[in-house]
Amino acid sequence: MRGKPIAGPTSARAEEPVRAGPRLSPAERLARDGFEALRMNDAERATIAAALEASEHKQLPLECFPERVREFDGASAVLRGWMIPGRMEKRAVRDFMLVRDNAACCFGAMPTFDEWIHVEMEPGHEAKYLKQVCVEVTGTLAIGGRELVEGIDPPALRLRATRCRFVESPRRP
Repeated sequence: MRGKPIAGPTSARAEEPVRAGPRLSPAERLARDGFEALRMNDAERATIAAALEASEHKQLPLECFPERVREFDGASAVLRGWMIPGRMEKRAVRDFMLVRDNAACCFGAMPTFDEWIHVEMEPGHEAKYLKQVCVEVTGTLAIGGRELVEGIDPPALRLRATRCRFVESPRRP
């Protein structure tokens, strides 16, 4: 036999049950995990696809999302991703798709429900666009779509943004 067996607990403190840390708020989880906090499995995506089909591609009710995703509805969010610009006015981007992967849409497959967010800049705020540069967007997240966005199914995830800035890395330090 190689090595020695690992000794068991030696103090009363080591025998205490492990306590969970404080529960993070939805905003804190979004700040920590970004898009990963919003990821859904295949069964959850299938439920959303069925709801979309039932609405004739016009809306996605909040109720069709899993509870762990619904709890982000109305949360303050700071998310990083890649911008695919939509409506522009005088070089200012008014709305855009924030995608988790730089290869999404134009260079790869269309992102799934949980891989893009429809971002609308709040009145008085604007975003700038630089091709293939990661952005960090701050705003309020809404879960569930309500209408088509220029021929695309209603977005599952929406963000009313007050800030959009360029960042060097898609990952948080």
